[in-house]
Amino acid sequence: CCAYAAGDMPGTESASAIPTWHSCLLLLRLAPSSTKQCQPCEISHHTGAIWPLSTFSNIGHLAKMKRVSMPAIVAVVAGAFVVIIAGFMANRRHVSRLKNGGAPMPKHHPLFGHLIVLKEAIQSLPRNTVMHVVVRRIAESFPGGIFYLNLWPFNAPIMVVANPYVASQVEAAFLDKPANICDTLEIINGGPSLLTMHGSTWKKWRALFNPGFAAGYITGLSPAIAEEVAVFCKLLQDRAEKGEVFPLEEHTLRLTFDIIARVTLGARLYYQTQGSALADCLRRQVYWTQFGTTFNPIRRYLSPRPLVQKYNSYRMNQYLDKEIDKRFEELASSRGNSAKNSRSQSRSIIALAMDKYLNDVENKEEVSKSAFKQLAKPQLRLFLYAGHDTTSSTLLYSYLLLSRHPLVLSKVRAEHDQVFGPDFSLSNITQSITTDPTLLNQLPYTLAVVKEVLRIFPPAGSMRAGRPDLFLSDEHGQQYPTAGCQIWTLSLAMHHNPSVFTQPEDFIPERWLVGPDDALYPKKGAWRAFEWGPRACIGQTLAQLELKVALVMTVRMFDVQEAYGEWDEMHPRKGVKMVDGNRAYQAEMGGGGAHPVDGLPVRVTMRV
Repeated sequence: CCAYAAGDMPGTESASAIPTWHSCLLLLRLAPSSTKQCQPCEISHHTGAIWPLSTFSNIGHLAKMKRVSMPAIVAVVAGAFVVIIAGFMANRRHVSRLKNGGAPMPKHHPLFGHLIVLKEAIQSLPRNTVMHVVVRRIAESFPGGIFYLNLWPFNAPIMVVANPYVASQVEAAFLDKPANICDTLEIINGGPSLLTMHGSTWKKWRALFNPGFAAGYITGLSPAIAEEVAVFCKLLQDRAEKGEVFPLEEHTLRLTFDIIARVTLGARLYYQTQGSALADCLRRQVYWTQFGTTFNPIRRYLSPRPLVQKYNSYRMNQYLDKEIDKRFEELASSRGNSAKNSRSQSRSIIALAMDKYLNDVENKEEVSKSAFKQLAKPQLRLFLYAGHDTTSSTLLYSYLLLSRHPLVLSKVRAEHDQVFGPDFSLSNITQSITTDPTLLNQLPYTLAVVKEVLRIFPPAGSMRAGRPDLFLSDEHGQQYPTAGCQIWTLSLAMHHNPSVFTQPEDFIPERWLVGPDDALYPKKGAWRAFEWGPRACIGQTLAQLELKVALVMTVRMFDVQEAYGEWDEMHPRKGVKMVDGNRAYQAEMGGGGAHPVDGLPVRVTMRV
């Protein structure tokens, strides 16, 4: 769940969706009809930009109405342009103050701001490259790890942070997420969740779920996780017998969804083998949701997206209502049993939260049930969303990097032999994990591999809203204002910054095992796959446990080799296909995190 519980990166839209220099004019020409009145203040509040699209979309509608006079149409057009000019001037004054104060930024065009810089970065990359890869390309020109981007009228100015010293100040400031990011996340999650809540409300719900994500409790879930991974292994065996090239991602997504549903809801979905309406609806919801970065006006405004989102949300809530009702019934029954400790070992995360919630409201079950359901459903949808998408991508990149580094793979296999014995049959490994889940805590090198994979391919980043009273300082005392800006902690750029990590482009798990005197030892706060501080990812322990179980049960049984060459022969396409020489670059998929492009085509073979 690393990416979203930590960060909510809004830049998961593809590079091809970012505007070229003429996209502003296209928006004026193609905006659809609407009856909503222009509300520039509201637009500015939610998006950080003043762009009266609703006014322009009314023009064509008004022109068709005979009773509307030409002066009225002229007045609407004139008013719209006044708003645009006012927004443009306000933005340029803001950027001018930043530049005059010494704020680092790319070359700023008087009319198009940094849209041209963004366009040039996009054109050097494949069309579906995830946005944080695009901005990382720009960040390479700013080794200090901090700079500003002005993407008006599509967004408020963005302060990009790729410096751990500065990033630690961002987390310490307890900043809210920007309103446009919250709005998008609440479409996916169906309401306020731990990602979008603030203050006392966030503290209350975080406290309710903390027991279910505690390290000791999570370790006890290992047998259930192993049972789901065993299904995954059998499916890989079938693929290996067929000897075909296939995208591995569909299998890993179904695996991680089965796991997160089981540990949070206490329900087996059998998504890997039978399908699941809940999983399909959530994945469609993610696919149909964008973080405000779709600039194609037809795609953005002439789309069935709202209807699809409402339908998916309705179906998901139907399922969750039934599951919560079941957990309430089980809880009511179990409260009559005095053996509380034995019960708690087998209960799901939602059941633990439910128990604590009822205790907090003095066991008023009938009064509290309805309120809990309404507030808990967005949290459950968050866990299902964040707990399957990015964990799947990390598992894929783990297989990829291990296959590219045979020496590291041999060390991982040796560690597994030492801890679990040389018998790597599915039945033996599953039995070992079920009998003694704490064996998974004896895998320091495997955990180092997971951390190094997340360093090289972090699924997302973190976006926060600046404040007028907040100035961030670098190591040299230079101050950077945050007023009127969104602050993007760009983990990818930080993880690949040579002033932050030694040999940042190399896959070196040992960097996580050396002492502070070693040159490889990471700087404090530099690894931000799960973010830091009180609002760090609540599910990071679960995510790392899932990855360890999956690797323990698969890397000795299978050889997984990327097959992009064969895939490209079967599915030829023109254009740029690599990012920095890597064919398995991070691509976008709707509102989800960064995914290996084309779902990571592979060949799987059984090891003797």
